[in-house]
Amino acid sequence: MLYIRYATVDDARELGRIHCSSWKDAYKNIVPSNLLEKINEEKRYERFKKALTEGVEEDAILFEENIAVGFICIGKCRDKDMDDTCGEVWGIYLLPSCTRKGMGYELMKWGLEEIKKKGYKKATLWVLEENHDAIEFYKKMGFKYEGTTNNITIGKVLKECRYIKDLN
Repeated sequence: MLYIRYATVDDARELGRIHCSSWKDAYKNIVPSNLLEKINEEKRYERFKKALTEGVEEDAILFEENIAVGFICIGKCRDKDMDDTCGEVWGIYLLPSCTRKGMGYELMKWGLEEIKKKGYKKATLWVLEENHDAIEFYKKMGFKYEGTTNNITIGKVLKECRYIKDLN
């Protein structure tokens, strides 16, 4: 049985575990391996503990049979060129063993409903141009590439692309 609930500070360790595992799998052929090797659960735990304590982000955890297997981070769109009617999926992560099983769909569907409940009319997200699996998933969820890109450096310069979905 799957269920989703908002995370608390007590969930920071689980978020760190999922984030670390997901990053190492999803970005293994995109981000340089020496950088991925430096990502560890303890550092991620500290980051989530701080963010949840300070109320900086809203994370929700997906459980399968009472085991945390994924999470989504949602909130107000952080892009300065977007107006107040736009929410954002800041990130969505699943354990590698849980991909392609419909769990990401359930988590994203839940997250988009929460964004809509907060009064947002649209949702955006950013995805690395080389992350083809994620792009296909986002397209299936109704997101469309809207043309905005940004260069970021994660061990090398990477292009991220903004996708948007109308929630009406």
